[in-house]
Amino acid sequence: MTYTHVVFVGHHKDRLMDSITRYRKYPIHRVTLVLGSDDSSGERISRRVADKVKHELSPLFEVTIIRVDKRDIMNAASQIVDLIQKEREKGYECILNISGSLRTFSIAAYIAGCLTQSPMITSIPRYDDADQEVGVEEIIELPTIPVQYPRKDQVQLLEAIAGSSGYLEDLILQLNPRVKDEPDVFAKERSRLTHHLKKIEEMGFVTKEKIGKQVMFSLSPLGRIYGKVCKGDRVNS
Repeated sequence: MTYTHVVFVGHHKDRLMDSITRYRKYPIHRVTLVLGSDDSSGERISRRVADKVKHELSPLFEVTIIRVDKRDIMNAASQIVDLIQKEREKGYECILNISGSLRTFSIAAYIAGCLTQSPMITSIPRYDDADQEVGVEEIIELPTIPVQYPRKDQVQLLEAIAGSSGYLEDLILQLNPRVKDEPDVFAKERSRLTHHLKKIEEMGFVTKEKIGKQVMFSLSPLGRIYGKVCKGDRVNS
């Protein structure tokens, strides 16, 4: 298995270069530099750093630069999951390197890494006698927090919510249309789905809203990202 080293670019070139070239646990074939999509003054600094890093790494690796939303953490996490899934479709796993990243990037990358179970690294900067940063003192592998994943029937329910109005009655008929003319079976199915919906709501995958006398369920941002992970796992299995 070969890897794409996904590097979230901040303002510290030496720290990024050290973390990329010194980390050799996995065979690296490609490097993807991740920048923010906005045009802030800080982001302009990051772009200059990315250009210098790309110039120095290009003789060694295939290097690309992409941009993601650094202001909306869940949207950024979703875009990072998209990247990981695309790389897996090409036969690459991803290492997420947040050694020199901005805080929002770090959080978004960690969420994406935990959901996809991708290896992640950060680093401790090294300073000279004048207290100037001069690279990396130590590279640290980050543990992934186990995510409480839904069971198979709960995943089917998430997929049904994504493809329907989200109203409970509609979900019942979508998942089991045969109960339409059987009131007793319909009631049992309603009770079963209500139980599962409560569970996946507690996990943070759906939100609930009461509209009149009806209850509507929608995928939360985390639920939408998890849907991408499930879809990617089916494609790559």
